Amino acid sequence: MKKKLLVIIIIAVLLFSAIIVTKLIFLKEEEFEYHEVIVGFKEIPTSLLSSLINKYEGIILEENEKIDTVLVKVKKGKEQTFIDKIMEEPQVEYAELNGCVHAFYVPDDPKWDKQWGPERIRCPDSWEIETGKKSVKIAIVDTGIDYTHEDLGNYVSGGYDFVNDDNDPMDDNGHGTHCAGIAAATIDNQRGVAGVAQVSIMGEKVLDRWGSGGFSDVADGIVHAVDSGTDIISMSLGSSTPSSAIEDACTYAWDRGVILVGASGNDYDNSVSYPARYTTVIAVGALDQSDERTSWSNYGEDLELIAPGDIIMSTVPGGDYEFYSGTSMACPHVAGVAALALSRHPEYTNQEIRDLLVDTADDLGSPGWDEEYGYGRVDATFDDEVVVTRPALNVDVHKLTRIDPLDPGDDEPEWYYKISVESGGTSESEYNYNGKNEKILFWWRFVWISEYTWNVDKIHVLNVSEPVVTVKIKLMEHDPILDDIADISSDAARKVAQFKYDLKNNRLIEDESDRIEEDGKWYITNGEFDGSTNIDENDAKLWFNISDNYNLLRVELEEKYFGRKNKEISINGSVLNGLPPYNYSWDMDNDGRYDDGYGKTIKWSWGTPGNYIIRLKVVDSFNQSEVKQATVYIDDSSPKVEITKPMENSLYISNRRTPLSLLRTWIIGLIDVEVDAEDNVDVDRVELYIDNELKATLTNESYSWRWDEKTPLRFRHEIKAVAYDTVGNNASDEVIVWKFF
Repeated sequence: MKKKLLVIIIIAVLLFSAIIVTKLIFLKEEEFEYHEVIVGFKEIPTSLLSSLINKYEGIILEENEKIDTVLVKVKKGKEQTFIDKIMEEPQVEYAELNGCVHAFYVPDDPKWDKQWGPERIRCPDSWEIETGKKSVKIAIVDTGIDYTHEDLGNYVSGGYDFVNDDNDPMDDNGHGTHCAGIAAATIDNQRGVAGVAQVSIMGEKVLDRWGSGGFSDVADGIVHAVDSGTDIISMSLGSSTPSSAIEDACTYAWDRGVILVGASGNDYDNSVSYPARYTTVIAVGALDQSDERTSWSNYGEDLELIAPGDIIMSTVPGGDYEFYSGTSMACPHVAGVAALALSRHPEYTNQEIRDLLVDTADDLGSPGWDEEYGYGRVDATFDDEVVVTRPALNVDVHKLTRIDPLDPGDDEPEWYYKISVESGGTSESEYNYNGKNEKILFWWRFVWISEYTWNVDKIHVLNVSEPVVTVKIKLMEHDPILDDIADISSDAARKVAQFKYDLKNNRLIEDESDRIEEDGKWYITNGEFDGSTNIDENDAKLWFNISDNYNLLRVELEEKYFGRKNKEISINGSVLNGLPPYNYSWDMDNDGRYDDGYGKTIKWSWGTPGNYIIRLKVVDSFNQSEVKQATVYIDDSSPKVEITKPMENSLYISNRRTPLSLLRTWIIGLIDVEVDAEDNVDVDRVELYIDNELKATLTNESYSWRWDEKTPLRFRHEIKAVAYDTVGNNASDEVIVWKFF
């Protein structure tokens, strides 16, 4: 029995040990994180491929013989070293990181092309991760909501009409419906517009058909929304007069975890309106398409965020869509972003959501918070990475004119256009509408202007991320039913004008761009260039120009460095202009390979005295590179130093020498002490001592100093000169002199 028990114990110990060993093996394997690199060969070697990859610490994952590529696994942090070394092999064509690609999220809503707001606050990027959860609810405290609208399928019941005192918050004005569509219009339903967040919306009708309401109704609407389970309250309303009732209602909501968002007001004033001014409410100002605060948007010490609010298309009653402008339109953009944040982070408190929006806002205006822009433009990706160094493309549109009628019976078109710049797998767009804002009560309604020729004269600034970009200009005429596209392209199959532009060389790439003509400084593109002459071709002419603000990469490195053998020297490189992030690589042994180190700073030592050439290569994210060269002087020898004045065995009277055969130098009156010093590198300084007291530090090559001190009680003196080279080696010389007054 004991033997059997002993055997069981031994087996158990062995099994347990095996488990531990296996676990340790797995831990050892998982100790390193790997990244993948694609190596392209001129032709995949039929033999020795594995040894070639293993030579540079890579592991082959797969081969693609049809395009001569190999996928290689490399330890994290060693990717660039692997790429640099493998590229030195003659049979290698290229090596690159195995990056990621993804589908660009573009809603199928037909009026998406007229919406610049969601794109500017980076909703498409955010929608790749989260479009919103129906469990999150926004209450629109406003004129009500037309819940029968085809594009407001996210509407839920539960709101109240405090104007008519019933349970039917139907909108009889249009303002509340417009705000609801901005925040949460249904996306990808092949109808109308796309809202910021696909969350639930409910209406609290506190304003009447003329857009006015009492403090008590607003306060009641806030409290009712809280008690109905809302998470976010959007208030595109306000007054210059505070209300204790509304303030108490906002406090009631905040204390119960609700996020409150309010419009700053449209009074051209430097004071935020109420209720946005209350500390419990996020005060939101309005931006135009140039990322400038609109002139009418209130600002001041209480402004927290800013969002698109000029010429914003959204839902209006009766199943229609219109452009409105105002901080009223900016407010639901932020409410929608708050809903996206809460959908991603349901465990966050209202303060944590508020902090997230503030911390990740894209800074505009003066650095940090300022009264014009608050903490910046709300960012739906919640990414606080600031891309202030990205170069920008300037598209200057001068004018456009109609050649052919775009719509039968419509003599003068209602123009608008969209400019897109595509680079590095990303796209940035701007719209420009030919119209004006017409004020109705406390917001603006957009009114189209019809004209044959539109003198635009507007510069659009769009960020880019690659040196060669694609510019697309789509010219359209607004139509209540279906917008017409004007043909401004020389491509017979495409009405949209398209151009390739090279920022490095400041030029259009002609063989990949639409045909253009020149009119002074302006380029002209039009649909007649495609060979069509028929009157139904919808041809139009567009005058424009393209420029950029990209400055060429410039690398800085000191020309000389000094050191001693076997002692590390710290060498620093720096970059001006260009586009970060930068890749720094060093050639410290003058073999032409930049494989001796990476990063802005390198530490290096040399074992033999002499002069060494080093080089720094910097590549920016535009793949532009520059090389700077320096010389390193390694020196272990001391400088040569000699006191040439006063000379031994000479009598000096008032700085003039009289040769005498004496045992010591005699000085009467003042005298210039002069020193010769030289070194095979450079003399850094010469220190002069009189009787072991430092009197002067000399750095000019004429190492001299006037000794004009009287020494009536002391006659014998020691003059000593110590010379130092740039690496600290030193040598000295001294003379004994006798000085009389």
